[in-house]
Amino acid sequence: MRLLLIISLLLFNLHAGFAQEAENNTNTEQQTPETAEQVKLVSPIGAIVRSAVFPGWGQFHSRSYFRGSLTALGVGGSIVGVLLAQNSFRNRYEAYEKLVWDPFSNEKVILESYAYANQRYKLRTFFMYTGIGIWLYSLIDSYVSANFYNATTLIQSIEQDAQNIEKLGIEIGATPSHFYFGIVKTF
Repeated sequence: MRLLLIISLLLFNLHAGFAQEAENNTNTEQQTPETAEQVKLVSPIGAIVRSAVFPGWGQFHSRSYFRGSLTALGVGGSIVGVLLAQNSFRNRYEAYEKLVWDPFSNEKVILESYAYANQRYKLRTFFMYTGIGIWLYSLIDSYVSANFYNATTLIQSIEQDAQNIEKLGIEIGATPSHFYFGIVKTF
């Protein structure tokens, strides 16, 4: 039941995040050619939803490729670790059960077998919680990365506008019938 609730919430957030991005894209498509050159910003909510679906996708979306790769590799490695530790735990636990039901087994051997199976169980739990932690980190980092990307993009846009303002010039000219004086802005 909890899993169904989590999946439904993720799908709702996915729809909301993509709807916000679609709204942003339609606004840029209806702009004049002068404002069409404006940079496209990344939706932080869309980045979170992407990271919820696939860890690291939100970082890739916000142009943070290195952290996205590390996140995807971390979660993938944790999943592989969980599967391998689960397989080893299952094998060791079955061996432990056979020793328990064997009437000729030594108590010391049974306890050693149980301890080894318990180590594999703890290793599986460690990988599982590590994967969940990396996934949660991915959610938070994708939001921060999207906002950081938006801020740096806006700063670069402002710097470019400042450079364009510096290109303002004064134009003085004369034609046979007119004398003109003006301020010129070049792009």
